[in-house]
Amino acid sequence: MFVSNRNNMLLANAIMRVAIGRRKLSKMLFVSRDISGIPLNISKSSVYMQRWFTDIAEQNDDTRKIVVTEDGKVTGSLIIVLGRNSLGMKQAYNLPWARVCGPNIPEDTCKTKKTEITRQLIKQLPTDVSYFLTLSNEFDYRLFLSEGFQPALEENYTVAPDRSPLLHTSFSKMTRRHIRQAQEHLIVSTTTPQAFIQTYAADLFRRRRKSYAPLTIAHDILKEGVRRGQARIFTANRRDTGEIDAAVACLWDDTNYYYWMTTRRVPADGQTRPHQGAVKLLLWSAIQDAAARGLTFDFDGIPSEFSSKENGVTRLYAGMGGQRSIRYRVKRETRLEQLLGRLRTPAKLLITKTVGTFMTLKMNY
Repeated sequence: MFVSNRNNMLLANAIMRVAIGRRKLSKMLFVSRDISGIPLNISKSSVYMQRWFTDIAEQNDDTRKIVVTEDGKVTGSLIIVLGRNSLGMKQAYNLPWARVCGPNIPEDTCKTKKTEITRQLIKQLPTDVSYFLTLSNEFDYRLFLSEGFQPALEENYTVAPDRSPLLHTSFSKMTRRHIRQAQEHLIVSTTTPQAFIQTYAADLFRRRRKSYAPLTIAHDILKEGVRRGQARIFTANRRDTGEIDAAVACLWDDTNYYYWMTTRRVPADGQTRPHQGAVKLLLWSAIQDAAARGLTFDFDGIPSEFSSKENGVTRLYAGMGGQRSIRYRVKRETRLEQLLGRLRTPAKLLITKTVGTFMTLKMNY
């Protein structure tokens, strides 16, 4: 059973207060701002919700589009991807390769009408599905909470364009050293979308991993983004051999410049290891490019299962001068999913304790 709408809103506000209270205000962007820390402007569409992006991303076979019509015309839509987890339970997520989502409503629609359309879209969502969505702004976030969704806020890091000139001085000592050494051994260049995706796929194969979403869709998004002047690829090439040690692909819209995809070379037998500062050098190049365009550099979120104290990703972003902000993630789980979720944590602890005890006894024996 879901908590009441009023309780949801109170819970969301409490989480926000705790999120801010745990950090100094000077180091934390207020949650009344959007994912990049800039003042909320719901009339501006994120690149992940622009028509050209969604037209490509929704080619996935599991895509579902919910619409609201008025006088025979579509006044709003919401696109999600339906799937099943390992236990066969239905789940819904953002479009593939889209970090945020939300209702797609014409920009000239007034706020009252947007609220009405958004509520109608939410009410059409199937109730036998668990939803895990990251929304693009606080306006949509609060509406989803008022319709029974629960808050699941994520941390993010951003760099405002006016901070870029002095940003290098705020880097950690390790970051400055890595970038300086990388500049001595690497050249920042670029490549084609096809070559980038091929490199990305090859690195995944060497790591024995699979892409979470079709790489063909990522390729088409990157290709169209480059054509439209909304994407750029950075590569770190070795000065001696020309090999690509790392590559980064970024997308942008009218306000944000997103750190979208990245890959780092996996050395084969006999090959040298990629330079430890390769990714940092590319990030620094991308941050400067974003600032030159007057855009906020967005590190594009941190997976919720990562610990901010232990995860190297958070140390990397903070070391690059990023300021913490909030991403508006929400969830609505079926009763079965909620039940299994409550059982999952105790089961994990039991398994960990049992295995740990067994290994201790085995080592002592």
